Amino acid sequence: MRLLKPMGSYLQNKANKYLVLGVVCLVIFLVLLATSIDVLPLYVDVGRYATPRGIALGLLVVGWFYFLLREYPSWRAGIAGERKVIKTLSSALSDEYSIINDIMLKSGVHGNIDHIVVGPTGIFVIETKNHKGRISYYGDNWEGMGRGRPPSSQVRINAMRIKKILDSSEGLKSKAFYIQGVVVFANDKAELIEKKPPGHIKVKRIDELAAYIKSEPKRFNAVEIRQIEMKIQDNIRKHQ
Repeated sequence: MRLLKPMGSYLQNKANKYLVLGVVCLVIFLVLLATSIDVLPLYVDVGRYATPRGIALGLLVVGWFYFLLREYPSWRAGIAGERKVIKTLSSALSDEYSIINDIMLKSGVHGNIDHIVVGPTGIFVIETKNHKGRISYYGDNWEGMGRGRPPSSQVRINAMRIKKILDSSEGLKSKAFYIQGVVVFANDKAELIEKKPPGHIKVKRIDELAAYIKSEPKRFNAVEIRQIEMKIQDNIRKHQ
């Protein structure tokens, strides 16, 4: 498989932000704590401000837990999941296929697209999740995924963004029909329970993804694949 764009810094920047915020909360907490214990040399008697200092200590503990123990590991897991998808597809798909990773489009919509695979069997817009445990879904209603937009809704929006790009080119307009949104779970410990499939979206485990892509009917020749790749690349932000 041809790598047209490697992973960018989007997820890493998010992870680093929460790491820094968590460390800042921890450092400030330790300093305030040291000024609160009367047997320590840094102790400061703040009088009537002792209660606000106690509240601040509590908020800092919450911030440290949220940023460092919840958000940071979550974003790091996302990075690991996307790397696993790239590695899996790279070893399973031939050079007829290409992959574009960590895409920020020039359009004003915020948020990145995890992966786009272009090949003879179609255009696959992929949303990677690295969650584990019991995950069930009934259409776009998901349980076990935590907060945030449902992954099926997220990848559907991203697929429509790519469709809009192809629709803007008269020569590629007919190719937009073959865009497929896919939610892939990279964690082997994810237990997926389908109650009702989400509309127009496929949900796959990572060990099913390459086989699914290759099983679709052939739709594009090499020239068309290159035209699609160039059109998508022309709409990617140069600095992410």
